Amino acid sequence: MSGNLSPRKPSTPSTPSTPSTPSTPASDDDRIQVAQLLSEAAANGRLTLEQYEARLSRTYGATSYAQLERITDDLPEAMEYRRRTSRPAPSTMLLAILSGFERRGRWNIPGRMTTVTLFGGGMVDLRYADFTSPNVEIHAYSIFGGQTILLPPEVNVDIKGHGVMGGFDHDIDGDGTPGAPTVTIKGFSLWGGVGIKRRQRRSRTN
Repeated sequence: MSGNLSPRKPSTPSTPSTPSTPSTPASDDDRIQVAQLLSEAAANGRLTLEQYEARLSRTYGATSYAQLERITDDLPEAMEYRRRTSRPAPSTMLLAILSGFERRGRWNIPGRMTTVTLFGGGMVDLRYADFTSPNVEIHAYSIFGGQTILLPPEVNVDIKGHGVMGGFDHDIDGDGTPGAPTVTIKGFSLWGGVGIKRRQRRSRTN
């Protein structure tokens, strides 16, 4: 995996949940937990980039707890993540006034995030980050500034922002994976720009 993805324990609070049986339907919470587990395993070098993305796609398509267990049963990290309930990370604001911000690498994506550039620039890279909610809402505002949001291949995206004497990307290449998190991007640009791009992850050798 990319050097941006480093081992760590998720900072999202978690609490014990009722043990699931193989016939239990997989919930959004279950899929989010397994996706985080796979990120940890990849960061620890147990999965290649191709293996990680293949298992991630299977995770988002899983409909039962048994399917999720088969995806992770050979990973030591699975014991740490079982019987937990994830909670969305706290809402976040990234602000750049005559300056810039960057959010890259491995971090917890909140359910709601606001990004503002005023005579500045910003970068939000979701490719190596851990989703803590199946639905993420980003409010992006650029005024005489610019920002770029990078999306991983599997996520679904819904863009509702507008450009006023500026640009706000709406044409995103590719389609997301059914069951994967949905990122809704709202906001506006005024004499500025909000770039939204779907990008492949890169392996360590790239």
